[in-house]
Amino acid sequence: MAKGLKKKSDLELTTAERAAVLRAIAELDGKSSQKAVRKSAESILGAPEGSLDAKKAAIKEVCQEEMNRLEQQNPPKKQKRKKATLGAEGGEADDDEAPAEYVPKKPKVKPVSKDGQAERTGKFSKAESAEVMQAAEDEAKSRGVTVSQMVEKSDWGRGDKNPWRAIAEKFPQRSARSILGHVKRNGHSGAKQKGVRWTVGESQALKEAFDKNPSDWTQIAQGFDRTPGACRDRYRTLFGEVPAKGTPHSEAKEVKSGNWGADEDNRLRNCKSKNGRPVCKEVDPETISFSDVARAVKTRSRLQCRRRWAELRGPAAPPSKKLDSASEKLSLCEALKASGATDESDVTWTSLGWDVPGAATACALSTWKRLKKAHGGGDDADFQEALDAVTSELQAEVDGGAD
Repeated sequence: MAKGLKKKSDLELTTAERAAVLRAIAELDGKSSQKAVRKSAESILGAPEGSLDAKKAAIKEVCQEEMNRLEQQNPPKKQKRKKATLGAEGGEADDDEAPAEYVPKKPKVKPVSKDGQAERTGKFSKAESAEVMQAAEDEAKSRGVTVSQMVEKSDWGRGDKNPWRAIAEKFPQRSARSILGHVKRNGHSGAKQKGVRWTVGESQALKEAFDKNPSDWTQIAQGFDRTPGACRDRYRTLFGEVPAKGTPHSEAKEVKSGNWGADEDNRLRNCKSKNGRPVCKEVDPETISFSDVARAVKTRSRLQCRRRWAELRGPAAPPSKKLDSASEKLSLCEALKASGATDESDVTWTSLGWDVPGAATACALSTWKRLKKAHGGGDDADFQEALDAVTSELQAEVDGGAD
């Protein structure tokens, strides 16, 4: 090989570098250039400035792939033809001067919190949950009430009188409504039953309780040591989707298990997404109400419909990659470190490069759980300590040639 030339493998992105680039794209706005993406990725990796300059082409390719993926999820109504951007000498602009046509805009504009950051939605991490529950305890104590009394009272009004707004001031990336919902679920006496299997007797009693109080989950839950949400989810799993509150579920019957029939597949395929398109032509599961799909299919739960939808998409949903070798597993750990997550619940697993968004499998998450268990880390193990231990052991295995 001629002196000064680099191997092709040296110009390709490692899994950790790719994860850092994807994270940089997500954090930057749609007007950022590839140069800004590179610098942000270097910062995420903790690498020296300019360390990714030799991999401009690879980064450009990742940006283009991400843009194409997001455009498939949110196709523009009209696309105007863009004129070629010229550089200072009249030729084509180089990558650093190019506008953001290679950097995709975010598909959704999230609400902005008071500190200017995007408002978080979805699951609370373990650390965040503990802090929120403690804040609720402190706020209730300062008002001379219990957390349960604070949750049950619905006429707090606005401003300083509302305890949930006061708590939300301490968590600017969460809304007062989401904090109330989280405390309501986790502060319920039945929250300790989370993860405990339902008995056959409980399941039968749940159906009888529903017949007496259709869809009134708060009332139904009083007969069980469970949260209203847990009762609702169990009922939906057993008997499918339910109508509005107060309406008897005349079509209630146990959902089927096992292989799907052709008629069931046809009913699923005939369903429409929120965009009005056939569900099997959608890429993003967020565009589909699987509760509505389950009501149309009638014989399956929403979770079964969600998994079957992923299977029926065919070539649009290639299988996730497998992580078999020690070096591949080490790459996963490096990508987890590059993500900046402090807990498993903080990780966007599909952004790490192994999983296909919307796929029925979760290769990265399941691989990490197996690694943690194999290396002596239980479910309650600290995420960062477990990650450091697993990474060290895998690094020693790779260095020792055991891969």
